[in-house]
Amino acid sequence: MIRCIVIDDEELAQEILVSHLGKIPDVEIVGVFDNAFDAMKGLKSNELDLVFCDIQMPDLDGVNFLKSIKNPPLFVFVTGDPSHAIEGYQLNVLDYILKPFGVDRLLQTVEKAQAYLNLEKGMKQERNFLIIKDRSNIIITPYDEVYSIKADKDYVWVETLEKTYHVWKKLMEMEESLMNAKQFIRVHKSYIINLDYAKQVEGNIIKMKGSLDDVPIGGQYKSVLFKRLGLSGG
Repeated sequence: MIRCIVIDDEELAQEILVSHLGKIPDVEIVGVFDNAFDAMKGLKSNELDLVFCDIQMPDLDGVNFLKSIKNPPLFVFVTGDPSHAIEGYQLNVLDYILKPFGVDRLLQTVEKAQAYLNLEKGMKQERNFLIIKDRSNIIITPYDEVYSIKADKDYVWVETLEKTYHVWKKLMEMEESLMNAKQFIRVHKSYIINLDYAKQVEGNIIKMKGSLDDVPIGGQYKSVLFKRLGLSGG
């Protein structure tokens, strides 16, 4: 069962969305709100899988609402305004639905959400890959293809052999999600690296293999790095 809430300041839009979702099996609507501030209470009081949210709303719009949430559920923007589509996907929304829409369009979104949640649930304990939301796609990237993760304010750059992804997640959150992945280690306030791609340590610099850029070592992380490498000092 996918637990979701609906946020839209227009009553008719609310009714249409709720009606369509009610026709889709295994979807439970646990709250309907006409503004983001009331929806915040719904987020805190319920364990949610999915949020359907309008963008143009009074006081706090959907984009800034999403930015304000730490570790948000899967998010879907439902709007009549296509101008925020690029920004929405930069924020890693699951989907961006333009009004008007039919139940078939919502069904596509729900199926996408279910596939994502199944991956999250089924592989959480034994995971050996990252799940990256890239625009409308869900990318499954094996750990051994990720060589570094670099902080960029509320985002990170996930650098892989194939492509670099800009992901809306803080480096600390990435570090927590990779705690059981022994090849990754935080070496700087702005860097996590995959040790399989490290070639040598020179002073406060890690030389990476091949043509990969060098990575700095932060003072507070040096002793942990040396311990991981089985070295004294640091």
